[in-house]
Amino acid sequence: MDIAEQKQIQEHFERMYQFGQKPWTEHRPEPSLGKFFEILRTSRLAKFTLSPIEGLARRVKVSIPAKILDIGCGNGWISIKAAKAGFEVWGIDSSETAIEEAIETAKDEGIEGNTDFQVGDALNLPYDESFFDALIDRGLFHHILPENRIAYFDNILRVLRSESLIYISVFSDKNPVGIGQLFTKELMEGLFGKNFTSIYYKEDPHLSDSPAHLLHFTFERKS
Repeated sequence: MDIAEQKQIQEHFERMYQFGQKPWTEHRPEPSLGKFFEILRTSRLAKFTLSPIEGLARRVKVSIPAKILDIGCGNGWISIKAAKAGFEVWGIDSSETAIEEAIETAKDEGIEGNTDFQVGDALNLPYDESFFDALIDRGLFHHILPENRIAYFDNILRVLRSESLIYISVFSDKNPVGIGQLFTKELMEGLFGKNFTSIYYKEDPHLSDSPAHLLHFTFERKS
């Protein structure tokens, strides 16, 4: 695992946050993020049998709140959307400046009770095994060096429950050249295919004024 070069990438983003440069927040995640929330809610529906009334057993569906990890959460802009949508969200990022902003924004929005932000390393996650029902990676994976991908997968697989979901957005091969790796649909499905099944895919329209061109996926963990 190449820790030194990965650390340089982390330091680059810390400087960006210190200077207030957050162009990724200008890139709207909808409708792919909304679709992910919809799929996640449906997956969390549980059936319970109530006591018989007049000789008939009734069944109802109850939505169990999902626990989401927003990995590389930055200033929490996606985490806060998820919390407002009714989910419990943990956000982790290497940038102290970004995490401080995320905590303050959650307080301002009145959702600090549904969020938990902390400074940390995506390649050394501090959470218990099988703790999360879902994971959001909105722009981290394309900054994970290829030689560090094994550590990335080991960490997320450890903290995710069986049949969990992932929402992930990465730079496409149409993205302007810059920091970060570029991906195709086939490459992403190949990288994640050992442990996950692709159940939703959407590509950004290629607009010249967009800050990036992204591919959006929802993956379901294989049993």
